[in-house]
Formats: sequence, C-alpha cells, structure tokens
Amino acid sequence: AVFSGPFRSYGLLLIVECSDGHHVVLAGLGRLDATTGARLLAGEPVGVMAEGEGGRARLYLELRREGRPVDPQPWLGPARPGAG
Repeated sequence: AVFSGPFRSYGLLLIVECSDGHHVVLAGLGRLDATTGARLLAGEPVGVMAEGEGGRARLYLELRREGRPVDPQPWLGPARPGAG
C-alpha cells in the first residue's frame, strides 16, 4: 500500500501500487486493515466498508496508470443485474 489513512473528503483512503505503473484507489471504507508500506496479496482483505446512506455501503474505486485515470471496466468482472 502506497497510502492508507484519512484523506480530505474521501474519508479513509487506500492507494495500492500494482504493476506497470498502475495504482488502485479505494475509498468508502469504515476501517482500514492495510497500512502504508505493507505488501498486499491478491484477494487479501484490506478493510471494511463504511455504512452509507440508508444502510447501504458504497465503494469508490479508481484505477490510475502513470498518474492518469483509466477505465477500470476491463479489469472487473461482468456487471450483475440489479447491481449499482
């Protein structure tokens, strides 16, 4: 993890450095289990979602490459009907 902690209006924020200049940014967490400088394994839990409006948690996900936003859709599985 490159960064783990509170950040501006995002609340708890986690930035993970992947390969080839990619970074994953996650926000919407109520608890962080990953610390700055920690090496993370694929599938390893990194935190717990915060309870959002109406009891629904919301995750903010951003994929960046060399500092620029990238569409994360190709990295994600197919959308589930009714998700969102």
